[in-house]
Amino acid sequence: MIPSASATLKSDESGATRIQTTNVTGMYRFALLPPGGYTLTVTASKYQPRKSAVVARVAQTISMNVQMVVAAEQRAITVTSEGLVEAGNANLSTTFSNDQIALVPNQGNDLTYVAQTAPGAVMDTQSGFGSFSTFGLPATSNNFIYNGMSEVDPIITINNSGATNLLLGLNDIREVTVVNNGYSGQYGGLAGAQVSYVSKSGTNNFHGNVIYWWNGRVLNANNYFNNQENPPTPRPFVNANQWPHHWGVPSKG
Repeated sequence: MIPSASATLKSDESGATRIQTTNVTGMYRFALLPPGGYTLTVTASKYQPRKSAVVARVAQTISMNVQMVVAAEQRAITVTSEGLVEAGNANLSTTFSNDQIALVPNQGNDLTYVAQTAPGAVMDTQSGFGSFSTFGLPATSNNFIYNGMSEVDPIITINNSGATNLLLGLNDIREVTVVNNGYSGQYGGLAGAQVSYVSKSGTNNFHGNVIYWWNGRVLNANNYFNNQENPPTPRPFVNANQWPHHWGVPSKG
């Protein structure tokens, strides 16, 4: 426990920094961090500065204990925290990175699809009321958060997601975390899956991409019930064009 130590958290992407001073018990806290990699530097009188690599995830709390070394020893030790086990609660969480969101096959580009790959999820069981259930709880018990704001239909408590609703589509999302099976009371809402989305933002580099999705009749088989008609009902026409894009501009840091 080192009181009045200075803890500086610097984003590896944007260079933005936050500074906290430890309290009388040596505790510090950085709240509402954008997901990504950070460097934590702790300095205190008569101790050597300590640097640690930290990865912030969506809707997760990371405990980072830094062991200080007295300055007389003249040693520098770097501690990395990738893959820490969360011992503070019983949350069962699954995090999807930007690469996973972009590359995992997702027919229809539904933003809720990533949650269907989390443990305990069963897809398409609700006859139109949501796209998946978790551990036997109905889809109307799921909760969806986008940058801290609720994305849940106020009438039937299912998600407002997908490119045609309130969200901008998969290409706008940086990271998704699905918390289920007894998440802590900090989330509130119902007892189903807690799905938290965080959008992309600027870094120190200018970047962008353009993706084109097309779905046409030539790619789809006819409906089973259409084929049972006498004579069979022809395959219906479908033509869907989507042009999702994202541009990242340098942020102030």
